[in-house]
Amino acid sequence: MTEITTHITTAQNGEGQHTRRLWLVRHGLTEWNTQQRYCGHCDIPLSAQGRAQALWLAERLQKEMISAIYTSDLVRARETAEIIAHQRTPAVQIRVSAAWREIDFGEWEGLTYAQIAEAGQFKDQLGFFTDPEHHSPPNGELVAHIQQRVKDALSTIMQSDDLPTAGDVVIVSHGGPLRVLLCSLLGMPLQRQWQLRLDPGSLSAIDLLPIHEPTVPHVVLALLNDQYAQGFSQVLRRTYLDCKSQV
Repeated sequence: MTEITTHITTAQNGEGQHTRRLWLVRHGLTEWNTQQRYCGHCDIPLSAQGRAQALWLAERLQKEMISAIYTSDLVRARETAEIIAHQRTPAVQIRVSAAWREIDFGEWEGLTYAQIAEAGQFKDQLGFFTDPEHHSPPNGELVAHIQQRVKDALSTIMQSDDLPTAGDVVIVSHGGPLRVLLCSLLGMPLQRQWQLRLDPGSLSAIDLLPIHEPTVPHVVLALLNDQYAQGFSQVLRRTYLDCKSQV
């Protein structure tokens, strides 16, 4: 049992044990995503295509029993969360937290991968991808710091008195925090985070199962990187194509 699931188990055990699903949403596309720029704490809004992706996410989650929506405070995540929440009747309250922010890319913010290599920082970039626990972007954030803040954030959610006893939880965040969260929940080393593909506008899901004995699995990866192309409705497909033509 990992440290993070120990906290979750403590919060879930007791009367009324139940399975709870965490829906993990990576925000929709931004112009910087399309341009392959590092975008951490820079507050870049969704592009037209990203808003269309958020509409698909809202449709995809429409029939699910959602009790709470948590989101990063950065605008690209908040916009995605707002579109999801406002398509529901009644609308679900959105809870905003900086704990779900993307990694701070430091001096790499706004630069493309190619620009970093051209600036002679290829080795730094390679270290960040191959050994993220010990290499951060120059003046940026270590992945280990992200891991701690998402662990704390999820534990806070699961132990909150405001969280209804039934219903799923939606977390709208960014590629880095969501990959690190999945690694933590599944007991994977951080070096393997890049094996988890989470595209902008994608939906993943983790089921948290009640524990009756230590040998019973209690965290199940139920969905990974589901996207609009898997089931876009005809109406939203037309919206997406119209938006794409404007980008």
